[in-house]
Amino acid sequence: MSAIQNVLIKTVVIPFYRSHAGLLLFVFLIMFGTVESNQLVNYHRALIEGMFEVPVFLMVVILIWLLYNTKILIYVLSLLRKPDYRFFADLTLLPRNGSFSHLVLMVIICFFPVLAYSVFIYLIGFSKGYYALSGLILIFQCALCAFNAYAIQLVIRTQHRFTWKIPALRIPNVAGRIGFYVSYFLTEEKIALLISKTFSLALLYIVREATVAGDDFRILGLTWVFVLLSHTFLLPKVRIFEDRYLTWIKALPFQALRTCLMYILFYAGLMLPELVFSISMMGNMGELLWLVLLSAGVLFFIHIYLLKPQRDPEKFSAFLFWLFLISFFAILCKLIIPFSLVLIVVACIRLFQRYYRYEPAIA
Repeated sequence: MSAIQNVLIKTVVIPFYRSHAGLLLFVFLIMFGTVESNQLVNYHRALIEGMFEVPVFLMVVILIWLLYNTKILIYVLSLLRKPDYRFFADLTLLPRNGSFSHLVLMVIICFFPVLAYSVFIYLIGFSKGYYALSGLILIFQCALCAFNAYAIQLVIRTQHRFTWKIPALRIPNVAGRIGFYVSYFLTEEKIALLISKTFSLALLYIVREATVAGDDFRILGLTWVFVLLSHTFLLPKVRIFEDRYLTWIKALPFQALRTCLMYILFYAGLMLPELVFSISMMGNMGELLWLVLLSAGVLFFIHIYLLKPQRDPEKFSAFLFWLFLISFFAILCKLIIPFSLVLIVVACIRLFQRYYRYEPAIA
């Protein structure tokens, strides 16, 4: 491996995987942690065969690949804006083909989780006779990597001629403290929010198509646990946003109870698309209230855990595992409302204890 490629891996690829470890862990749990080991091969074979046989499912998978590829591009472009990454301009000293090949390899390594799983897609596709479709999938993935490399190379070679910025979507009519969080997600974390919504809505769609009206509500409740899991990687981003930009709010005369209510409303509203989509799967509107309470309770409880001073980041995954394991048992025992209320009450108590004493590590 050349020295240039070594530098690109250490300064771009490794930080990319560290930054998106939560998202990749979530995908791994969905794909491999929710199925018994003796059924794992049949489960993935059925998924891959469904891609070839159901066009809508294939389009959802392609959309997920496209979002992941876009996330790679946005991450690399954001690095180019930092002073520490000015050395990227040295790539302009290389021939275009030489710099392009280095960038393609860098993008491919970032895209490796998709490519590794795609090997099984190609094998099953060829074994089932889907030669043309398998070839088109391969061409599409190669085109995504080539496009990213070309876009990065273009920015490196032309960034001294113009300033570039990812367009920001703002909602000026959203006021109040909740408006700060909504504006943050719609300006700085659009892709992360879109990825979580795509995963959760696709999961709900699959469950809706596999069930019929009148089925046990616990099926939707257990699915909702994974829907919430797809949003947990957003919560550390919320905490970082608060530590950087919202510490001044503590000096305002807001009661702690009002702050609790703000968090409950925000996290319940965060799940609004999924709640609207799930109405057709519910037997009555009371079940909608159960999911609202569960969403607010779980996400608010995780948020307060992240407010803990001197928190060990390595224990966050273990915390999520036990929380969602307990959530599973609570739903199976039809204790959604008591469980949700306990989470909300405990989160409020912990907020009273930690909110004003917490000192952010980020200036």
